[in-house]
Amino acid sequence: MTDPLGAYRLEVLPPEELPGAAELLARAFRDSPLNRAVIGGPAARRLRCNRVGMGVHLPGAAAGGELLAARCGQRLAGVLVSVRSRDLPLPAPSLSGHLRLLWGQGLRVASRWARVSEALAANHWLGPHWYLATLGVEPALQGRGVGNFLLRAWLSKVDAEGGRAYLETDASENVRFYRRAGFAVWRGLSMLGVPITLMERPPARPLGGSRPGSA
Repeated sequence: MTDPLGAYRLEVLPPEELPGAAELLARAFRDSPLNRAVIGGPAARRLRCNRVGMGVHLPGAAAGGELLAARCGQRLAGVLVSVRSRDLPLPAPSLSGHLRLLWGQGLRVASRWARVSEALAANHWLGPHWYLATLGVEPALQGRGVGNFLLRAWLSKVDAEGGRAYLETDASENVRFYRRAGFAVWRGLSMLGVPITLMERPPARPLGGSRPGSA
């Protein structure tokens, strides 16, 4: 699949490119509000911690979910990670993975991310849905339609199955971005002083689906 202007190409991310995807996502989220709150410190430290976290968690996401990639020529431009609710939770890191997190991020940061994950899981939409876990774009290519290309491609698949979509975001500009794709705000949370917006998008066709708490 390509975008209407032919600038980007969509593919399922091959396993051998997981390290490159982890690097891209580490850069993409380096300066996000939640990243700053959880890790703190200079940008180089946040990037280093992100590399470790993405490197440990992305293989589990690939095993339990689906990773879509957008390419600009041969360059990896963006990555979208999604999973069906029936496949949650994603596989946990191995013992060696947990040790890598502790060694590479430090106990404080690793523990904070674990608490964030637990809080998000506790407030997760309960009905059947597709979960948009991560959508990241190479910083140098942000604002050029890569994220929109990936999101629209993913939603076309969700809609073909008549599925509901759900996500969380910590950036106010992302709320506007997802609203344009049909998402609506469901509720809000605050973590470490950072507002988190939970959003849902109804199925493209009725499924007799459930509201939060009904399944």
